[in-house]
Amino acid sequence: MIGADRFIPVEMGRSELRRALQRRLEQRWRRTAAVVRAHPGHALAVTLVTVVGVALRLYGLGTESLWVDEAITVTVLQRWGPLELLTAVPREQPHLPTYYVLLELWAGAVGRGDAALRALSAVFGVAALPFVYGLGRRLFDRRVGLLALAVTALSRFQLYYAQEVRMYAMLTALTVASYYCLLRREEPWWAAGYVVTAVGAAYVHPFGGLGVLGGLAYLGLAARLDTRGLDVSDWPGLAGDRRAPAVVALALVPLVVASAREFARGISLTYLSRPGPDEVARSLLAFFGAWPTPGVGVAVGGLLAFLGVVSLAPLALAAAGRTPPTRWTSATLLLACWAVVPVAVLVAVSHLVTPVFWYRYALPAAPACYLLVASGGVALADRAAAWLADRGATESGAPTAADGGSRRRLALVLRTALAVLLVLSLVPSVTAYHTADQKDQWEEAVSTVESRADPGDLVLVDGCLTMVGYDRYWTRDDLAVRGVIDVESAMGVSPTPPDVVRRAVHNRSTVWTVLAHISAREERRLRGIVRETHRPARNRSYVSIEVTRYERRAGIEEGSVNGSIPSRSAFDCRNHLL
Repeated sequence: MIGADRFIPVEMGRSELRRALQRRLEQRWRRTAAVVRAHPGHALAVTLVTVVGVALRLYGLGTESLWVDEAITVTVLQRWGPLELLTAVPREQPHLPTYYVLLELWAGAVGRGDAALRALSAVFGVAALPFVYGLGRRLFDRRVGLLALAVTALSRFQLYYAQEVRMYAMLTALTVASYYCLLRREEPWWAAGYVVTAVGAAYVHPFGGLGVLGGLAYLGLAARLDTRGLDVSDWPGLAGDRRAPAVVALALVPLVVASAREFARGISLTYLSRPGPDEVARSLLAFFGAWPTPGVGVAVGGLLAFLGVVSLAPLALAAAGRTPPTRWTSATLLLACWAVVPVAVLVAVSHLVTPVFWYRYALPAAPACYLLVASGGVALADRAAAWLADRGATESGAPTAADGGSRRRLALVLRTALAVLLVLSLVPSVTAYHTADQKDQWEEAVSTVESRADPGDLVLVDGCLTMVGYDRYWTRDDLAVRGVIDVESAMGVSPTPPDVVRRAVHNRSTVWTVLAHISAREERRLRGIVRETHRPARNRSYVSIEVTRYERRAGIEEGSVNGSIPSRSAFDCRNHLL
């Protein structure tokens, strides 16, 4: 048997199970309809915000070309089938195969165009929205749920990853779903959902388990406080079968062991450095967006930090023993564990072992930050309204029943004003995202080369991984395209020898360089070799990509022009694409 009035016998047949599920759906629909009738304005606001969030995630999905990381994902799919991905991805990529296998199945059903591939992330981006609202409503109240939903819907950070062929939108959706299931795990269906979503999140990305670890840390802390005599019976997420968190914790063990082995081998992410407080603060601000001027970013960051402090202040007072803990403070504790654990672990590993902190890797903490800001905003408006009402009552004499209605109206006005201010602070970032190019414009860059190059022209693409982006959009096979390995390549391979590059350049009248995501040192090296015999004639930039056409200088010996150039294998780039 499962549950009480909604129990379903395990041994029932398919028809009985179908009828039981139908009854549960009907009950859910009736409860939802009752809530809508009771709060029509709130239901309308939730619907409108959700529609805006969906529209922002679907708008312009295929407008921009895939950037290098997305193109690498597609290359992985092209090399291996669904079953092969299970072993090939961990071997060839610093990732787990879960997302790749799902994307391969998705591509087989939907297609392999840019928009079709990105649509999977958009689906996960949309799926995260109702869970964020549900978390805010269950942890605090429907006002917090609505404000958190608005912040998530308008987060440029979430929009970006909901329109990228990478696993980050899937990781976010599974993380928020796992916390929602955690709150409802007193019901077996939701307990099973917690295991599936939490383990799924942990196995989507090597750092995906950090978000799940925050929830387990909260459960462990609550259990410790319970043994010390603190009443935690009404704390959110504690009721239910304890086997589900135990299963999730055991599922994290292989990831911890594998990570320890990788770090023991001396793993090094060369593009990262040990973070200071300023970098951590900028990363937390990046969860909400990016602004065109530093001043605006500082102002928005100050507002968000203030709301976060307001949210955490009651928890700090309860921890200091100055106020008794309430359900609101216990809900804040859950969010604090969720937000702090991923960031703290990444910072600690960065300082003790090797740099791994990056805002993208701390992504599991982002939804908790949205909920904390929303709860802080609602709490601030309520306290301000109460203070103003009490001050007015003191000046006018004894309080009356009308004062209570006045306080509620004042609180509504303040909450609305704060919500409008918060939304307006996020809108410029979202507007900039959808009105300016954000990703590498490989389709335009390759088109520039192929529309202007003559047959036999040499095209040097640097660095090596950049070739993946170029390969996605090339159509002409009469050009000599060569990928150059960067002198500071993060793949642990030797750079392309200067003599090889020099021989290729000297044997062509026209040379094109396509540079993206390379070091200044490599750029100086490559341009120096080309300029020995060629002069720049044309230059175009396309968001992190610079395309330059070089023509042979007058007076340079042309005896070897249009002779043979080193083969692709001599450059050795395509052998190390992954």
